[in-house]
Amino acid sequence: MSRNGNPYDLSPRDPRHRVIPPRSLFHRGITAAILFVGPVFGVLYLIVLPDGQWLAVVVTQIVAVVVAVCASIAFFRVGIWLSPDADVISERGFFGRVTHFNKAEAEYILLSEVYTSDGSESRPQLTVMGADNRRLLRMRGQYWAPEHLDTVAAGLPIPATRIPGTVWISEVREDYPESLYFFERHPTAFVVAAIGATAGTAATLMLALALVRMLST
Repeated sequence: MSRNGNPYDLSPRDPRHRVIPPRSLFHRGITAAILFVGPVFGVLYLIVLPDGQWLAVVVTQIVAVVVAVCASIAFFRVGIWLSPDADVISERGFFGRVTHFNKAEAEYILLSEVYTSDGSESRPQLTVMGADNRRLLRMRGQYWAPEHLDTVAAGLPIPATRIPGTVWISEVREDYPESLYFFERHPTAFVVAAIGATAGTAATLMLALALVRMLST
């Protein structure tokens, strides 16, 4: 079955069990956003209010709120659907992309314990691999609880390969590159893209603020 087919509607009526990210992840994200955005906009209002240029900050804050709301909606739509009685496993990612694969396509599960970027701790990872080392599903401990990984592993009657010990992502990239996402396989390209996106966003925001100032004068 094609990964891009849509045999299920992923709605509450879907008979399969839905695995969802832990709600604590959402709560931590909201807390971090408030702790960051609150002081930033507080300082901006203190700077612009004496000059009467508050409209530009209001527009920026509205954009930030809209982005936060969209991100929250996206988070609550994320899920993995599976069932012992269903041949198809489906996933909807954070950006809304939906993929499906048949259990018969899965050949083995790759399990690993990977250090975080600073090396202070580690997180479990699970990847379902198909024919020709095709990645069918990937779950990282930063976003999924260990019991979620266990649920998916138990739902696939295929052998599991565990990487011994705790490893760095570079070691996984060297031995099992096909199991990783593109940005994990090409970290330099990801950094360049992130810098470019940040610069583009900043430039767009500056132009928008300049336009708002022009219209408010």
